[in-house]
Amino acid sequence: MPYLAVNGLKMYYEEHGAANGRPLVLLHGFTSDGDFWRQQIEPIGAHFRLIVPDWRGHGRTDNPGGPAQMNHHQFAHDAIALCNELSLVRPSFCGESSGAMKLLWLGVEAPDLPQALILAGGSHFYSDDLRAWWRGQTPESVTSKEGRVRLQSSHKALGSEHWRTVVAAWIALGEHTHTDDFPEKEALRDIRTPTLIVHGDRDHFFPVEVPLELFHLLPNAELCILPQTGHMPPDEHPEWFNPIVLDFLARRAA
Repeated sequence: MPYLAVNGLKMYYEEHGAANGRPLVLLHGFTSDGDFWRQQIEPIGAHFRLIVPDWRGHGRTDNPGGPAQMNHHQFAHDAIALCNELSLVRPSFCGESSGAMKLLWLGVEAPDLPQALILAGGSHFYSDDLRAWWRGQTPESVTSKEGRVRLQSSHKALGSEHWRTVVAAWIALGEHTHTDDFPEKEALRDIRTPTLIVHGDRDHFFPVEVPLELFHLLPNAELCILPQTGHMPPDEHPEWFNPIVLDFLARRAA
């Protein structure tokens, strides 16, 4: 199994698709792992060299720094370091949920690295309502019995109860400062990388007003709102998401 030493981590990652294709890094969301992208591997991998890591503290990647290091700013630094270790030249990036959010920091702090950015189910801030909701939650309250089984399976490499640590770190996002997880709006206006925002019109975390505002902040962005779709477009409607991504990359990341 492939691991890399990245920022003090033993980072697990997989490669799929066209070995000589242009690189595309797929970044899963909080509490998930690289297996989230199973419905993208074949159709998008037919055209790109796919790099699919597990974030720090997720899946098969350890996290010596503990939950305090699990924020979007740090995740972005890890993604940059991964690309450096693999000597990736102008990769494109696709992130879901928190994976999309850390791409905002990557776009600000490493503007010459990405060829293109794809943000699915993301945001550029946490609302007061969402932060208040998190404060009332526990790992048990936000997961169903079936969800806990899935989480235990995803994170079993780090221990049978590690799923609780991951979910608790997700809940703790509500107590982070804004700059732990997001650049300021003025910094977002400086991201010149071609960016595609894909969002579901039924997203229960971030209503459509959120991606619309982000679209207006990013000077080189395109916006796609998918009907009857929730927080995870790549998983819920891959039959729409995959060709939309391939069209965007063909046009903007050639």
